[in-house]
Amino acid sequence: MHNGSGKIFPRNLTARAAYQVPGNPVVTRLEDVVANCYPGLELDVRNFDRRFFPGLVFEFVARQDNTASYKEPNRYGAWLHYVDVLMDPDVQSEAPEVKKLRIDLLLNAGTLAAHDDWYLEWVEQKGKRLSMRHHNPDNPDYPLDGLYVWRLLRGLEPGPLTIGLRRREGDDSEIVLEGWRRNFVDPVTGVISGAYQPGELLQSLCSPWQHDFRDCSCMYWAANHPDVVFQELGPDDEKLPNGQAADPLLANLRVDWLRSDRSRDATAAAENTIAKNRPYQFDHFQINQEWQRLNVVVRDQEIDQVYAPPPDKDKAEPFDTPEQLAKELREKLGPMEMALALEYVYARFSLLSPEQADHSGWPTMRDDVAFIRGVLMIIASCEMQHLRWVNELLWILHNAKLISSYAPVLHPAKTLPDGKRGWRNAVLSPLTPDTLTRFIDIERPSGVLDGAYARVIATLRLPIYPKLAIELAERIDSDGIDHYSKFCEVEVALKTYRGANPALPYLREIAVGTPNEAKDALKVYHEILRLLGNGYTDYARDQLEEGAPFVMAARAKMNELLTVGEALALRGIGIPFW
Repeated sequence: MHNGSGKIFPRNLTARAAYQVPGNPVVTRLEDVVANCYPGLELDVRNFDRRFFPGLVFEFVARQDNTASYKEPNRYGAWLHYVDVLMDPDVQSEAPEVKKLRIDLLLNAGTLAAHDDWYLEWVEQKGKRLSMRHHNPDNPDYPLDGLYVWRLLRGLEPGPLTIGLRRREGDDSEIVLEGWRRNFVDPVTGVISGAYQPGELLQSLCSPWQHDFRDCSCMYWAANHPDVVFQELGPDDEKLPNGQAADPLLANLRVDWLRSDRSRDATAAAENTIAKNRPYQFDHFQINQEWQRLNVVVRDQEIDQVYAPPPDKDKAEPFDTPEQLAKELREKLGPMEMALALEYVYARFSLLSPEQADHSGWPTMRDDVAFIRGVLMIIASCEMQHLRWVNELLWILHNAKLISSYAPVLHPAKTLPDGKRGWRNAVLSPLTPDTLTRFIDIERPSGVLDGAYARVIATLRLPIYPKLAIELAERIDSDGIDHYSKFCEVEVALKTYRGANPALPYLREIAVGTPNEAKDALKVYHEILRLLGNGYTDYARDQLEEGAPFVMAARAKMNELLTVGEALALRGIGIPFW
């Protein structure tokens, strides 16, 4: 929620929506919240299980160090904190099983409240009873530590459940209650059960939270604590359609998100370690007072205003029929993904290895080629993942009886978009500046490839299509932005070698070989296609166990192809994928 100033002011209310609200980050959904149990980041999940049994509230009493000795064994375990039968909404209905539990709780409420040494002794579900005590010769009667008890309860399934409560002191009384494992959220809306009071899920987190937020970094607060980001562009900065800077240097300048000086003129690239950035960041007092000055980040870029998503994809025209959609995936998008993957792999083979770069005379070349080879491999792997998702989209459509047949799509396109509203031939070439420009052009956001998936997404949003299909298409579409950014980073790295003599010193002398010269590599390549074809066919038939070995074998063969291809490249021979 914002007040017109562009800043977000949280309201501690459950978002009562059974869908992903446009504009809300994924972590606003309970199932996507970041929590590491204790103490947790956005919530402490142990607080859910305090109320695992309707009408009762437990506390998990544990040692500070679970490797420490059991000094006070009778204190450890799930201690009954109080009976909440009157306020718990899950025990108020007149359903027979609910009414029975409510009566049992009311009858035993006085006994349970009269003593403060009631603990969970055992739970029983589907005929299996779990004891909350040790089972070893050294101390067979010791209660389990509270964290161990919590882990056991965490593994219970929703459904009927019987529990036993026993006193740790006094007369060793036991009370048995029949109920059910609580559903923490509504199965339809995803709204948290009304049994949980405001703040209850957060009550064991760090306080004040800003201190933990300030010091915990580098993926610990990953959901909402960026480490380095792209700064918001100024009004005079040229922008691409996706909002990123057109200037590659500015587009790849990452700044420290926690920097204390927020002025644009003082902005400099973030250092490469937390320790180096620390002197220039918010201190604890400052973040307690001014945490709202930290910018919201969307797609790795800071914004200082209300976010408005780009409307381009909403304007895309859906395909008229599922068969038209399938044809686009089968004949255009799938083959394009495969051709791009092979172009990127070939370009990787054209680069010197880091070991070769050591002898080049360029002090930074080893790091540069290692970085660029890594980028090309990552993006090529992503394109192969996209190809897999295209195949999955097709078999989802087939299994939903929206198209008549499915066959694996495992052939490269002969032509690709040139990024200038035209087409070019798919080409296996070394990573020259012209080749890199082609890669940047095709991955440019809102280009031909991006626009093609916009039509797919617009189609899959129609109600006749399975929900999983739209999620896959959106993953493919969002990946392209990152690929473009990575290739821009490669372009910046290679600027060092402009005007070098000899030219392009980071490249090997390599040319596309003949089928005979590359027969070993081609044999591995065709075996990969065969294995993937068999695996995808089994997956399409919902035979996951049968298909998985084929796909795993294909992945192993891909590593073999890299080894064989590297050996050929050292001899100046490139694999003739087409």
